Amino acid sequence: MRARRGFTLLELIVSIAVSGIIALLVYGSASAGFDTRDALARYRATNEAELRVRAMLADALRHASDEADAGTLAFDLVDATDPRGLPLDQLTFLTRGVLPPLGSSARWSMTLTPTARGLLVRAVPVEPSGAGSISAVLDQVRGLDVQVASLADGSWSAAWPSSGQLPAAAQLTFYDVAGAPVGAPVVVRIGLEAVR
Repeated sequence: MRARRGFTLLELIVSIAVSGIIALLVYGSASAGFDTRDALARYRATNEAELRVRAMLADALRHASDEADAGTLAFDLVDATDPRGLPLDQLTFLTRGVLPPLGSSARWSMTLTPTARGLLVRAVPVEPSGAGSISAVLDQVRGLDVQVASLADGSWSAAWPSSGQLPAAAQLTFYDVAGAPVGAPVVVRIGLEAVR
């Protein structure tokens, strides 16, 4: 008998099929790994952005200013609720934040407004300082409940009289579209920069 020199057609077909199956398994595993990595990166970026906005809000509230110009409110709270019971409070206040991006040199007007896209946080310089406005949207937040405490009695309230006086403290609770709280509330003693 003669020695065999090559592969039969059946052996070639089987080896190509096995190689194809292995390549598909490797590709599927790699693709799932890349998708997981991208999803984790998006999740981390969203959480980091939310933490930065929360820190900026806490700093801005901590350094709220009662140095309002004539006809301008230093602290304006609008208590509102949608028909489903989701709190949609709006808050506008003056601040001299210390941490970046606000800095401590100029007064800023900070506004928090719940929208269908998320909670819009906007800071606009009151005095010309060369700094532009700052805007951020917390995508997961659809509702906002603001509670304030007065210096007189220290009890929490959903309303604040339109006066030049700042509340003693504020609590901001964020809600998702289903009405569940998003993270822990931001509770801050207000007015470290207030003129008394």
